[in-house]
Amino acid sequence: IDPDRLPDESAVAAITLVASTAIGVAGYRSTSNRLFDEVDRSLITVVDQLGRGRQGRLPQRGPLNNFEAQLITADGGVVESTFREAPAPSSAALALIGDEGASLFETVSIDGERYRVRTIGLGRGAIQVARSLDETDRVLDGLRARTVIVAALVALAAIAAGLWIAGRVTASLRRLTAAAEHVGTTGR
Repeated sequence: IDPDRLPDESAVAAITLVASTAIGVAGYRSTSNRLFDEVDRSLITVVDQLGRGRQGRLPQRGPLNNFEAQLITADGGVVESTFREAPAPSSAALALIGDEGASLFETVSIDGERYRVRTIGLGRGAIQVARSLDETDRVLDGLRARTVIVAALVALAAIAAGLWIAGRVTASLRRLTAAAEHVGTTGR
């Protein structure tokens, strides 16, 4: 075995860091997609509950706990809203006015807070239901921090293991090289 051809421990650490980072990114994306799917599912459920209630009016909270909603008129104005200040609907949301049952999910920022918004087209307007993404963002921020820490720990462990293995493998080679050099210089 040629000691010069053994992988450098920094190369092993880099490969390990890249692999653990790739696994972390894949896990993060999977978790993020799953969380957004759950938020979207909750928006679908709330809209279904609103549909069973009175038409043309928003209920006084009830199914809207932890959600915000607003009714959009045929001309794009907001007639009723549970937001502190009714946000203007996006152009994509306005395009659903009059398109009965058409649906759109968007992530928007309202007063500096991120919301996931579902817009459903009605015969003479649209309804929007929104849920804050604060909790989702906190979970994803924590996951991101833990992923970075784990990737760094795995890289450090790979460096330590690489140094230990390299030391074990090359120790006997160093002794053999020293013995060969001794024989070459002394003839014994």
